[in-house]
Amino acid sequence: MPSLDPADWSELRSLGHRMLDDMFDHLGALRDGPVWQPMPELLRRQLRAGLPHEPSTAPDVYERFRRLVLPYATGNLHPGFMGWVHGGGTAVGMLAELLAGGMNANLGGRDHAPIEVEREVIAWSAEMLGFPSDASGLLVTGTSIANLIGLLVACTGALGPSVRQCGVGNARLTAYASAAAHGCIAQAMEVAGLGRDALRLIPCDAVGRMRLTALRVAVTADRAAGRMPFLVVGTAGTVDCGAIDDLAGLAEFCRRESLWFHVDGAFGAIAMLAPALRARLRGIEQADSVAFDFHKWAQVP
Repeated sequence: MPSLDPADWSELRSLGHRMLDDMFDHLGALRDGPVWQPMPELLRRQLRAGLPHEPSTAPDVYERFRRLVLPYATGNLHPGFMGWVHGGGTAVGMLAELLAGGMNANLGGRDHAPIEVEREVIAWSAEMLGFPSDASGLLVTGTSIANLIGLLVACTGALGPSVRQCGVGNARLTAYASAAAHGCIAQAMEVAGLGRDALRLIPCDAVGRMRLTALRVAVTADRAAGRMPFLVVGTAGTVDCGAIDDLAGLAEFCRRESLWFHVDGAFGAIAMLAPALRARLRGIEQADSVAFDFHKWAQVP
């Protein structure tokens, strides 16, 4: 079997240095160009060339990237990008991705330093959120997956560990979130097999926060109908206007009603690092679980 090493290390090294220089040039000149530009249909067709049947050289593939991909990105790297809550990343973060990719570590187990890095980042996160020092966590691809995991943990909390083997059975589980909550909450209900109809979207007040009185009414009504409320999802920074639910009020309600309190802090939770904003998130430290991103406000790639 031929080696996976490059045939010429010096040649690949030169290409790598060129790629790095080109990306620094690209990032340094971003503000001089448009935030976004449409991809011409001719180039789009060239990109969709079908499955290749012959090998390509690394320089040839890189040229295709420079010509067909790099100029037509989302736009979130540009300082003028105001479209969504995407982070722009940083040049240092790009270099960190290079190091991580070069190590290509599998963090599924065993004893090695990259796992210790992950554990340390999780410990930092717990400290930032005001969680106990023995809080556990996972690094995943984004908050959509993290919210799904939070929902599954809440389901286990409600029905016990046997749910992992036996499923939810006849339990009519019901969850609650703000009407302004991200769509991934409803998708998590679908993926978990609980169904979108088992999610109650609670109306918001004039500044976009979940109405606690409406939540109380909904939970009471569901219990009277024989359903099993198990989860309340608070939002720390809605994607439409940045509203933060009354997290302290939700935490108190969930304790009183024996409900799992999860916070979707996709881009707002990181505000716990800002002394001027931390008070707005009061109550997040009382959550049973929190999901948030490093790749939004924290600008990690």
